[in-house]
Amino acid sequence: MVLFPSSHRYVCFILVPVLKFKPDSLGVEKMCSLDYSPYCIPFNPNPLRSSRKIRIICVGAGFAGLTLAYKIAHEQKLGDMIDFAVYERQNDVGGTWLVNKYPGLTCDVPIHIYNLPWAPKHDWNRYMASGHEILQYIKDVNARFKLDKHITFDTEVLEANWDGREGKWKLKIKRGGEILEEQCDVLIGAAGTQNSTPLKSTIPGLDTFRGPVVHTGAWDESLDCNGKSIAVIGNGSSGIQAFGALQKQSRNITHYIRSATWISLNYMSQFTRNGDGKNFQYTDKEKESFKNPATLLAYRRSLETASNGIFKNLVFDETSQDVKAKFRAGMEKVMKERLKDSPELAEKLIPTYQPWCRRLTPGDGYLEALQEPNARLVADPIEAVTETGIRTKNGDFTEYDVIVGATGVCAPDMPNFFTIGCGPNFTIANGPVLSALGFVSDYILRWATKMAAEDIKSICVKNEIIEA
Repeated sequence: MVLFPSSHRYVCFILVPVLKFKPDSLGVEKMCSLDYSPYCIPFNPNPLRSSRKIRIICVGAGFAGLTLAYKIAHEQKLGDMIDFAVYERQNDVGGTWLVNKYPGLTCDVPIHIYNLPWAPKHDWNRYMASGHEILQYIKDVNARFKLDKHITFDTEVLEANWDGREGKWKLKIKRGGEILEEQCDVLIGAAGTQNSTPLKSTIPGLDTFRGPVVHTGAWDESLDCNGKSIAVIGNGSSGIQAFGALQKQSRNITHYIRSATWISLNYMSQFTRNGDGKNFQYTDKEKESFKNPATLLAYRRSLETASNGIFKNLVFDETSQDVKAKFRAGMEKVMKERLKDSPELAEKLIPTYQPWCRRLTPGDGYLEALQEPNARLVADPIEAVTETGIRTKNGDFTEYDVIVGATGVCAPDMPNFFTIGCGPNFTIANGPVLSALGFVSDYILRWATKMAAEDIKSICVKNEIIEA
């Protein structure tokens, strides 16, 4: 189309030639006319959507952060589009499994489905692996794939503020005692939920206790609990695992709980020895057989199939009522059988709510430990802690040498902020958790790639979706 001005208006002539692509000296192809070569049609040499390289910062170098690093470095190879860094406040990889070191720490699912899908391990020692063995596995994976080249250790993110005008996160970080400022286009929280600051107890007088007060999320490995009188506060997973381990070495031990919880056999108990649900050691013969990739894959698939079968117990509709009723009856039966010599404990420990309203706790040996002569359970609320012990609201007072807190850890409108790991919008209703980390990482990187390729400033979940 060519425009010529006249005295009153522009006169338009439409040229419809045969077109071809013709490269210019800069290597940019232009569409030109065979018949009207003087009238090359002026196309913008820039692409329709301009791209840019974006910076991604991931906070945390546990399973989630390492999965993201592996995806970027080895699987999707996004180096030309993404500048990527991981900040880790500890001095090594491991996340939850580096920070948590309390007695009895164990994986609560079969370890062969708690592998990274891209780094399977054939020679796990136990069906439910110890925290120490899992941490060593994480370190081995990091070394094998050289993932720590993306990680800056001893770096704590103190603040993260969203700058909507620039479309960037402005970070304040602490490294080596120095406060620094950093910025990124995309911020990813991969610190998990068990690697956070231990939840400070609000129990009156706790800071007046003369003996050691230790939290399961910040365990003091130099603490000697042998022959001591111990109080454990809280009955989540860490409290139940720690209680079972500490009972064996304590002079006496008391478990203070706020509410009942479902204590299950180890998950997928049909795969345990004799189907008794107890943890067990893999034999050398079994470990040797798992060197065969086909054998290991078949075993892992059988575990995953059983794990996925749990999903039917999580569905809430009229078709699932019979399934849930049978599951609840089975759970009650197992707990009552394990507490058959202590019916008063069964009354305090078996919940009135439905299984899976709160995650089941596979407390291997916990119910048995509670029935030992040196152990007791207290369900009465704690009123105060004194210099020497704990007093409950009904007036019960007991002196202790050590108090163990198992009280958990500290937990909208966040543009360009994603989370990986156990937290909001995470796919762990069923299936292996580490596989889910990969799925979430893929999803995040799809968005990051789109932002880079299309020069998108920011994205954010709509409020109506959050509130739906």
